[in-house]
Amino acid sequence: MLEVKVVGRGVDTLVLNVCYADKQFQPIKRGLAEDLQNELNLLQSAARLNEAPVITRWTFKGNNLFMQEKGSRGQWRWILKSPYLTVVISRGRLSRIIAQVRLSSEYLWSCEYLAEAIVEVGMFLYSMFGDYLWFQVSEVDLCADVVGWDVSQANWQECFISRAVGDDGRPRDDALLIDGPDVVRRRWKRIETLDFGKHTSPISCCIYHKTAEIRQKSPTKVWFHDLWKRNGWDDASEVWRVEFRLTREFLHAASIEAAEDLPDYIQALWEYCAGRPGGAVDGLPDGWLRYVTPTQDTNRARWPVHPAWEVIQGAFLQEDDGLGPIVRVRKREKNIERGLASVIGYLSTLAAWVGGDLAAPEVDISLVLRWLYGAGLDYLEEKERDFSKLVQQKQKLYGSEEQAS
Repeated sequence: MLEVKVVGRGVDTLVLNVCYADKQFQPIKRGLAEDLQNELNLLQSAARLNEAPVITRWTFKGNNLFMQEKGSRGQWRWILKSPYLTVVISRGRLSRIIAQVRLSSEYLWSCEYLAEAIVEVGMFLYSMFGDYLWFQVSEVDLCADVVGWDVSQANWQECFISRAVGDDGRPRDDALLIDGPDVVRRRWKRIETLDFGKHTSPISCCIYHKTAEIRQKSPTKVWFHDLWKRNGWDDASEVWRVEFRLTREFLHAASIEAAEDLPDYIQALWEYCAGRPGGAVDGLPDGWLRYVTPTQDTNRARWPVHPAWEVIQGAFLQEDDGLGPIVRVRKREKNIERGLASVIGYLSTLAAWVGGDLAAPEVDISLVLRWLYGAGLDYLEEKERDFSKLVQQKQKLYGSEEQAS
């Protein structure tokens, strides 16, 4: 039987609120600077006119941010995106929050430490909004990737128990224990995802088949394989992810405000969610969610934690080194592979549509490419477009300049 082992742990999502600050770096309510509003409006107008995102002067980790054609619902009038982060910006009239930044999973896992990501993003935001800012944690997702535990074969109906929660996201009473997940998702009759709590709840958890998710939905995330191999993955075993989502409501109740303090709380947050190894001070199992072994005890709060869940409880007792450039290289390789597949598919379709020699039984790809060269030049001339400039624009959009070099 395969040993239950944690092959990856970390922060998979981090969202920060951005506020202006006074000279003591305490948050204050102030409208967004007028000159910045004017610049953002001009960029958004250009994006709407072009019906496509436009490049901006702001860069993060060598990648330009692109202004999107539209804002989003509510206060966020402008949206800027890059491969590593997304920034939504308001005028600062409805609240003290002038912006919100979402760090990509790719970027977070490439950093050696969480503090490194917070500092780098902070330096970027200072360059964009000014020197006096305050950053608040809005949302954080903590996860552990595990091998040796097939959740689809677990007794999930009876042995997953979680504490009922109040409006503040904290447990009401140990007696109020909820059996099983709120939502069960299957693929070909096999369980692939268990959801505990609502996505909008102060705290929620999703347990899902990570290797299947990468294979079916996120093939560019094959760089996770490199991380797992570092920690003993055999390149074949199924990996399941346990992921807890903590929202602003929960973080406020836990007195977690400033982003700079978050790294010091990561282990404590995980233990609150999954329980402490060995249980609480009284020796009884704790945690917002846990997987247990049933006994004859009528008080389910005393049911012992299953050995597989004990491994998960200890996930953050150590840290993984970041993958750094490996993430970018593996993502680029997968994008090239997918791009080639798309190009071959389009070429074969074009050849079939054009017909004649291009659809002859003996046709090969070189003949189709020669035809494409002539037809492509005609198209570019008609549309008054420069192919080299299109390539450079796509390099900036997808952040591939540094990778290609």
